[in-house]
Amino acid sequence: MPVFRWIIATAVLMLLVVEVAKSEPYTLPNTEVVTRPKAKNGVNYQLYIHVPDACSKAEQGCKTVYLLDADYSFALSTQIVTHLSDRNRIPPVISVAIAYPDKTSYRQSRTRDYTPFFVAEGGYGKSVQSLSGGGPAFLSVLEEEIIPFVEKHYPADSQGRILVGHSYGGLFAVNAWVSSPDVFSDYIIVSASLWYGNKATLDAVKQACAKSDSAHKAKLFLAVGEYEEQPENGRAMVSDLNKLAKLMSSCKKRSVMVYKRIFEDETHASIFPAAYSTGLRKHLQ
Repeated sequence: MPVFRWIIATAVLMLLVVEVAKSEPYTLPNTEVVTRPKAKNGVNYQLYIHVPDACSKAEQGCKTVYLLDADYSFALSTQIVTHLSDRNRIPPVISVAIAYPDKTSYRQSRTRDYTPFFVAEGGYGKSVQSLSGGGPAFLSVLEEEIIPFVEKHYPADSQGRILVGHSYGGLFAVNAWVSSPDVFSDYIIVSASLWYGNKATLDAVKQACAKSDSAHKAKLFLAVGEYEEQPENGRAMVSDLNKLAKLMSSCKKRSVMVYKRIFEDETHASIFPAAYSTGLRKHLQ
């Protein structure tokens, strides 16, 4: 009897080993990773790209969402746009997320690339802030290197570019609209870090609306979670977003359409999926 039990146990173990051996990583369909040559700002970037089958067959190409913070935004985007487009809630769109090969310097990379000017303290701390202020250089890379590459090699409609940013990424998106309003047709701006640099970006928006004249029409979806109003921490993000929406809505020098939503029961960490899905439907339905 003991021998029989040993045989059974061995057989079960062998079956488990076979099952484990058959396992393989899960991959997202129609996606690829492209490693770019060193950009003119001296940074190495990777592009995470999702091209739905319908876009490959489209004569006019598809609108393209350009996402920051790729390590969490890209997988969400591919699943959300696939789910919505398969159910005819939005047309199929291409997702392009700008990523970094070095995954150990996430805070340093986004602080460098998403902030509009140098600020010595705040953010993730003094050592990381020493890298801040590279936003204009990153925007130039996006305009002159990344977007041309995407539109040369993929079925991307040059008239339908959507910039998506959350937190520091949202701050970057606002400043991109300020300095280069004709590059993107639509913006999904989530929980923008407008507190940065004593809220200088709000002043930049006000000045742009007073002086800049752009005939290019832009649609801006602005979102924040209701639990992000924390003035005791110097980050009254709901109030700041309300101010931003008011400035943009009254912008007489530019042709803009502004949508604003304050999401109930959402925090800075939880808001992105809901805001992204809603923003896509607002822009594309």
